[in-house]
Amino acid sequence: MRSGKTTENINTQKRSIRQIIIRYVTSLSVSLGVILVILMIVTSLISTSSVLRENLQVTARISAQNISSNIHLLADRMDNMAQKSEWSDAGKSAEDLQMLIDQSKERIEFVWIAGYDTAGGKLYGDSEAPDSIAGKDYYDYLGVTQNLTVGNPEYANGLWQLSVGIPILDEEGTVLYYLIGSYKYDMLNDVLSNINIGANGMAYIVDREGAIIADKNVTDMGVERNLYDLYASSANRRIFDDMLDFRTDVESMFLKGVQHYTAYSPIAGTNWTLMIAAPGMDFLGTLMWSVVLSIVVIVALQIYTTKRTVQIADQIAGSLALATDRLTLLAAGNLKDEVVFADSNHEAEVLTTALSRTVISLSVYIDSITDYLGLLSSGDYSRNVEGTFDGDFAAIREAMSLITDSLNETMNRINQASAAVRSNSSETTEYARKLYDGSIEQSAALKRLTGKMDLITDKTSEIDKNAQRVKESADRARTRVDEGQRQMGDMLGTMDSIHRDMQEIITISQLIEDISSQTSLLSLNASIEAARAGEAGKGFAVVAQEIGKLAQQTASALEKTGEIIGKASMSIDQGMRTAQDTAESFRNVSQATSEFMEISDNLIQITLQQKDAIDMASREVQSVLSIADTNQQFAKETDETAAVSLQQVEELEQIVSMVKLRNK
Repeated sequence: MRSGKTTENINTQKRSIRQIIIRYVTSLSVSLGVILVILMIVTSLISTSSVLRENLQVTARISAQNISSNIHLLADRMDNMAQKSEWSDAGKSAEDLQMLIDQSKERIEFVWIAGYDTAGGKLYGDSEAPDSIAGKDYYDYLGVTQNLTVGNPEYANGLWQLSVGIPILDEEGTVLYYLIGSYKYDMLNDVLSNINIGANGMAYIVDREGAIIADKNVTDMGVERNLYDLYASSANRRIFDDMLDFRTDVESMFLKGVQHYTAYSPIAGTNWTLMIAAPGMDFLGTLMWSVVLSIVVIVALQIYTTKRTVQIADQIAGSLALATDRLTLLAAGNLKDEVVFADSNHEAEVLTTALSRTVISLSVYIDSITDYLGLLSSGDYSRNVEGTFDGDFAAIREAMSLITDSLNETMNRINQASAAVRSNSSETTEYARKLYDGSIEQSAALKRLTGKMDLITDKTSEIDKNAQRVKESADRARTRVDEGQRQMGDMLGTMDSIHRDMQEIITISQLIEDISSQTSLLSLNASIEAARAGEAGKGFAVVAQEIGKLAQQTASALEKTGEIIGKASMSIDQGMRTAQDTAESFRNVSQATSEFMEISDNLIQITLQQKDAIDMASREVQSVLSIADTNQQFAKETDETAAVSLQQVEELEQIVSMVKLRNK
């Protein structure tokens, strides 16, 4: 029964090895094939895109130059013809000018040629020429530039035409009329039609507004079209803006949902731009076919590689079958069955031979280890491992000997430690009991301390409130002192002003007194002179006498005024000294108030710090109280643990006494 299961496991393992080899080799080859295909596609696309861009840019530049050359050829023809003096000769009649036109038409392949006045009306020319060119684009250009211009292609009389106009000037440079010649559009179409840009390629000539004025396919020129409307998108609009800004470049863009490589180049001498658009798929078709062919080749190689891998996997699985069979039995714990040797190849033979020796050695080693472990399980640590262990297996024998030595030493130490633990457990029990009693007393003391701390906290709060009230009173006192000091300052200023005014009054009084003295002296002199004059000076004597009286009255009044001013000055000086003393007192009071406020602030700060310190101390006391409760619980648990340790030590001594150890 076991043999059948083993064979089934071997077959499963063979299939697993085979599948692993096939899976990994196949996945590797597939991955390499996919990577090669991707690299080939990417490199081909990049190279094709690069070459296509370069070719399109060169084609657009050369084609724009060819179109510019053809247009310049037409313009040169018109310019050379207009340089003849006959066109500006005022003596020429209309018949003469018509004859010139007919001669010019014979030499140059015009569709029609005619002369028009500055208002656009036809003066003379071919019958095919329009009667008026007013409204034509080249007419507007002629009026603005007063120089040779080329008009946009237009369809007339069943033919696409290209008109070239030039002004005819007199000797003073005044425009006489406009000479207009129309050419066949073939000169432009020859260039556009020869641009080889794939089966579905497009070639346009557009003006400054984005209108398509010339097309490779002439049949599509009858409908007015604009690039911005025809291929509307924000990305395309950006490219069209660059293109109509007379730039040369190549861009990849989507035209009506199809990816195109678009090259553009300005046409020199005009306001036109040449645009060439080539669908990417027109040039990538060959590349796609080469990619498909490469994929087919890679798939064929993959199929061949897979078949070859299956054959090699079967050979490897068959060579390893015998070794796998015996290893499976060995994994199941079978050490008795012999190993069947393989002779199909050298590697399998070496593998089965080594496996046979391994099985025999393992069987001997396991028997020896089993016997020795049986002795250890019975409690006999006095024996050594028997038998010979080769190679790295000798380390197993040495390790088991070391384990036995370690067990002997460990058991001896356990025996010694159990005695020490018994002694320590007894002492621990006693210490735990004392610690428990001390923790109870410590907890009670801390609770009493907590009550005192709460009382101190309440008193500190009252002190804090009183300090706050003191600070408020000090603030109010400081405000009032500041107000009084300000008023005293105002009063000092007023007193000082009054004192200065009194000084001015004293000065004026002294001046009046001097005037009075001079007046009295003048009166005396006048009286003497009047007396000398006799009868003629009597009237003057009366006046002099009155002046003398007035001077005496003035002197008397000034004397009284001086006494009053002196008393007032003394009072003002006394008031000034009193006011200064009062101001100094106010300054002292203000300084004292400031010191009082500083003391109040310090008191509040100290009260707050004291309150914080008390709160912190209260929290620390609570923490210590919690620790004391924890210590009390630990002491109780330590006592209980010590009792359990004593019981475990007794059990350990009983176990150690059952072990048989070596004699030292």
